[in-house]
Amino acid sequence: MDFMDKIKRQREEEKKLTWEGTFSDYLKLLKEKPWIAQSAHARIYNMIKAAGVTEKDGHKHYHFFDKDIFGLEEAIERLVEEYFHPAAKRLDVKKRILLLMGPVSGGKSTIVTLLKRGLEQFTRTEEGAVYAIKGCPMHEDPLHLIPPNLRDDFYKEYGIRIEGSLSPLNALRLEEEYGGRIEDVLVERIFFSEDRRIGIGTFSPSDPKSQDIADLTGSIDFSTIAEYGSESDPRAYRFDGELNIANRGIMEFQEMLKCDEKFLWHLLSLSQEGNFKAGRFALISADETELMWLSKNPLKGDFVMQ
Repeated sequence: MDFMDKIKRQREEEKKLTWEGTFSDYLKLLKEKPWIAQSAHARIYNMIKAAGVTEKDGHKHYHFFDKDIFGLEEAIERLVEEYFHPAAKRLDVKKRILLLMGPVSGGKSTIVTLLKRGLEQFTRTEEGAVYAIKGCPMHEDPLHLIPPNLRDDFYKEYGIRIEGSLSPLNALRLEEEYGGRIEDVLVERIFFSEDRRIGIGTFSPSDPKSQDIADLTGSIDFSTIAEYGSESDPRAYRFDGELNIANRGIMEFQEMLKCDEKFLWHLLSLSQEGNFKAGRFALISADETELMWLSKNPLKGDFVMQ
């Protein structure tokens, strides 16, 4: 096959994967495919399992890491079985930040990169499909549209628990664009991409004197304040921080323990409570896997943790 034909074929296949409909249509789809409502941790665990698992002498070998990771089978088994597996079941381990620590060239960033690239491909499969409120910069879970007082009834009918609340921006859009009719809210299928800032975020600390917390939580769009009249109007805020765009997916923190403490407070809130504070709004819900890696190299002055 000619190379240009392969490019055209790939473009056609991507078009076939696109989906758009109302929230009512999404609920019908959810009836047929309940797995599309999986959490960020569950999506990563299912992605790793989908690549194949073999068991020998009571130990599991995950083939997802085979091409780039060698000699870390025991560590990877612990990573999957002690973190991703219970977190996928919504146990309390999901409230922990996963810290990968080791010497230079120990495979820390390689593991994170594999997970990120794997998610980009997995969300293009039937098992890893992700759907979000259309036009939302945080790619919010459509199920957040369901009012809290109806969520128990939803669980009884669908068997799916809803965690998190509707973001300030989508709460405003629901009233102004849809007149409060959640069944009419548009939903679309999204595909994770680090380059396009969808579902994958990366943060690296820099000079503490110049690093802005807005890099994580977004910032005020001063060009729109005159139009909307207030800094507390969600339409006058840019939800484009790394924590915002990593919602539903994975958030990588590079050498984060070297960062200013004020940045770590947001991580604790996000990991423990599933939300973070941004601007003059209520707490914003986010569902994302937080991965932090740290080099251990005393000769270069890095952190040494016992």
